[in-house]
Amino acid sequence: MSQVEKRALHVPLHSQKLLIQGANGFGKSVIMKSLYEALGATPNKIDDRWKTANVSSCLEFEFDDATWFSVKAHGVHSLFNDKGDRQFWGQRLVKDWGPKLAEFFGFKLEMVDKDGETLTPPPAYLFAPFYVDQDGSWDNTWVSFRKDFYLPESAATLADYHSGIRPDGYYSTKAELTKEKIALSALDTAVETLRQAMTQIEEIEGATPTYDLQEFASECDDLVAESERLLVLQAAHRRTVSDLHEESHLVRAEAVLLRNALTEMRGEFEIASSLPRQVECPTCGHEYQNSLVERFALIEDEGVLSKALTDAQSKLERLVEKEIAERGKLDAISASLSRVQKILETQKQSLSLNDVLIAAGKTEAAKLLRVSLNEKIVAADGARTRAESLRAAMNEFTDRARKTEIMKFYRTRLSKYSQELDVHLRDPESQSIVSINVARGSEGPRALLAYYYAFLHTKIAYTDNVRFPVVIDSPNQQGQDKVHLPQMVKFIFDHVPDDAQTIVATEDASGLDFEGVTIATYGEAKRQVLREKEFERVKVVFDPFFQKILAMD
Repeated sequence: MSQVEKRALHVPLHSQKLLIQGANGFGKSVIMKSLYEALGATPNKIDDRWKTANVSSCLEFEFDDATWFSVKAHGVHSLFNDKGDRQFWGQRLVKDWGPKLAEFFGFKLEMVDKDGETLTPPPAYLFAPFYVDQDGSWDNTWVSFRKDFYLPESAATLADYHSGIRPDGYYSTKAELTKEKIALSALDTAVETLRQAMTQIEEIEGATPTYDLQEFASECDDLVAESERLLVLQAAHRRTVSDLHEESHLVRAEAVLLRNALTEMRGEFEIASSLPRQVECPTCGHEYQNSLVERFALIEDEGVLSKALTDAQSKLERLVEKEIAERGKLDAISASLSRVQKILETQKQSLSLNDVLIAAGKTEAAKLLRVSLNEKIVAADGARTRAESLRAAMNEFTDRARKTEIMKFYRTRLSKYSQELDVHLRDPESQSIVSINVARGSEGPRALLAYYYAFLHTKIAYTDNVRFPVVIDSPNQQGQDKVHLPQMVKFIFDHVPDDAQTIVATEDASGLDFEGVTIATYGEAKRQVLREKEFERVKVVFDPFFQKILAMD
């Protein structure tokens, strides 16, 4: 409803299979996008006129044997029960509304933003597998809500989470590990600061750090313990540096072999290109065909080698960076060990009264710093232990056998659906679960449809997360002909997983006659899907919600 334009629209969505038809510009996509706007997701390409009209949306839906109303109005999102009581609301999608909606639907995915903060991702991450948007989803995977998918590694995380490869426990543990890493970093910084402060006190002229023999012995014990800890760390880093150096050497040798093979391959192609189509053998005199097919085979082999060489060079760069980082850590530990050794070699000498007075002040300061330092070291060791425990827990959630089973199920479905949709799928046994290699022309959208349904069936088979209706906007992409478009629409309704509710938008449903599918048409004029004659009737629905929202009730 738009109070600015005094127009509104009521769209019945109770049909199990619903097909919304309408020419371009008559509002069918706006209806689809509004479903997710009402729930707090941000679809691609919202029309400026729609924004200017300041449209409010109310979505009535059933969940957990109850009826609910999700309302987007007056700059906030609100969830009401069937009695009109507001259960929760939020203005900010990430900080307020998103976490509450995630808890409502049992969505437990947690991610980390670029600043290292752990958070519940926006609602779009919850709906991603179920919505195929016309403004992106027919070109690539996991782009139905581009603006909302802002967190690092969104596509890979969505694929792993929604397929069941990595369950809820993995991501909650990962979030705890991130928090522990941040705490550990702060503790390590505090330890280093305290050590520097103690070093500055020790360098004050006039006396050695302490004058109490018992205190001196305690200090020595602490330094010895610290020295032992540093030696253990030093040995571990040396092993890491050695392993990285050896692996870099092997990858470098592999890159050299690939580069030589590539050079040889290019030479063969140049020779083949310079020879005539008929080549006579100098030994036996028999003629052989120098065909284009064979030359293109050389080009294809060259592409494989080039890809392998690029991968090897990238891997080598990463290994070199890791080795440099580890050597930096090793240098820092060596410096700390030298400083500890220097302090241990300091000999106590006879002190004057003035030396004693100066040393007394230094000793008291050193005592306070040492207590604080010991506390921070213990806390850091505890954080380090907890981090290692969380890493081990994450590994337990990553079950190789389960992943293999899921990938086999997904690839089998992908291969089956590709055949049904007349798609030539290259290397079906090696297809990624994050994306699919899309062919050019009309075959591309059909390949993506096969991917979306293979993934949905995988999700249903291997996760217990909440399932939403399947919403597909405008499958008629890249000029589907009179054979393939009906084939795609029929496939959508016939293969929907778990008999989920299915809503499809298309330009023209004429000639499409599917059993049990309700066909509806909206939009009386181009770019005008809302209707003046429905305003008063729809306003009656919105008014009770508006009163609660404006009263902050």
